[in-house]
Amino acid sequence: MNRQNKIIMEKAIKLQEVEIRTLSPEDPSAILEYAKDPEALREKMKNKEIAMSNELWEEWKKAYDDFEQAMNQRLVRKYGFVSHDFDFSTLITSMFLHAGFIHLFGNLWFLWLVGVNVEDDWGRPFFLGFYLISGIFASLLFAAMTHSQLPLIGASGAIAGIMGAFAIQYYKTKIYFMLFPFVFKLFPLYAWFYLPLWFLMELFQAIYLSDYSLVAFWAHVGGFGFGVLVVVFLRYSGLKKKYLTPLVEDTLNLMDLDFGKAVEARSAGNTGDAEKHLKQILLREPSNLDAARELIDIYIKEGKKKEAALIAKETFRMLRMEKKEPSIILNFYEGVLEERDIISGLSPYDFYFISQMYGKREQHKEAAKVLATAYKANREKNDAPYILLRLIRTLALSGNQKFLKKALFEMQKRFPEMKNKTIAILREVRNGKK
Repeated sequence: MNRQNKIIMEKAIKLQEVEIRTLSPEDPSAILEYAKDPEALREKMKNKEIAMSNELWEEWKKAYDDFEQAMNQRLVRKYGFVSHDFDFSTLITSMFLHAGFIHLFGNLWFLWLVGVNVEDDWGRPFFLGFYLISGIFASLLFAAMTHSQLPLIGASGAIAGIMGAFAIQYYKTKIYFMLFPFVFKLFPLYAWFYLPLWFLMELFQAIYLSDYSLVAFWAHVGGFGFGVLVVVFLRYSGLKKKYLTPLVEDTLNLMDLDFGKAVEARSAGNTGDAEKHLKQILLREPSNLDAARELIDIYIKEGKKKEAALIAKETFRMLRMEKKEPSIILNFYEGVLEERDIISGLSPYDFYFISQMYGKREQHKEAAKVLATAYKANREKNDAPYILLRLIRTLALSGNQKFLKKALFEMQKRFPEMKNKTIAILREVRNGKK
């Protein structure tokens, strides 16, 4: 759009140069007429009502056609909604076109603030339909009230519809504000107070400032009013309770319901109920990371480290069996097992599996760290020499000579019978490097 505006500016300047040359310097009234209404003068020039040579007229006509072509090729002209050139498709496309990044991000911010609750309450399909119809209604009201020939773009009419729905549906919700940069302090206002106040300000500006502003105030008014009417209609007609609520509940996954109940119970301080719901999720879906993380967090905070380690071990085993993406498995290992210090519950095979994943990424230092932890956890078990052997190989690949010497000394001291295998491993690594 910026590139197109630059081209239009260049074409406009060239056209104006030709037009000013056409007007007689001795006829100031023509200059004044041009300054006041250039379009009217252009109509006269198009119809050759102004005296000018054929050569100059041809030059003007070419400059005028170039300018018009550039104007008609604008994205806002193709996809924005223009009331006098009605095209139903542009009622939709105009909602997804914005005048700049500030316009776009501002709309996205308000959509997120009010949209997530309404979408959860109504479900995605109905929410999407409501969003689009709000935008269409807002655009039609704007066209009816302004008769503007300028293209209407932006999602603010549709978002205003959601704001209207939010104002009725969640009127007790507190919205927090910061008067940046003057006051660096958050303060709350109830939705029932702020959102109607915003509507009244938009209505005032729509009535008194629409002719002087490029902001589509009437679209905001139309969208907000539509949102209020829809919520009132759904509530008092009984349609929401009869059709919408059951539809939303049917489309929700049982896991989502249990997880939501678990989060609510934990927020209320009822960890017993939270634990029960999370366990139900893990019975149905043992590799559910969200439920596992939440349950592990509960156990850790209650000092039940052993129980947390058992959940972590079982979740890790299921992730491995289901062949989840390496990034998912490693993130669970680093973000839960390492961070919570519940690695000891893993089996030697689990440690081998993790170290191999790091090894495939050539992250040999991380692989060595995993194997060192495995050796420490299983130092007195039968797997110890084999874990140490893998650790020696990984340290040799990483080039960490200091820890390699320590590992070799440990092997020689505790497991001298593994000498030949150790030499073979070192020779294999050395030859591989060559």
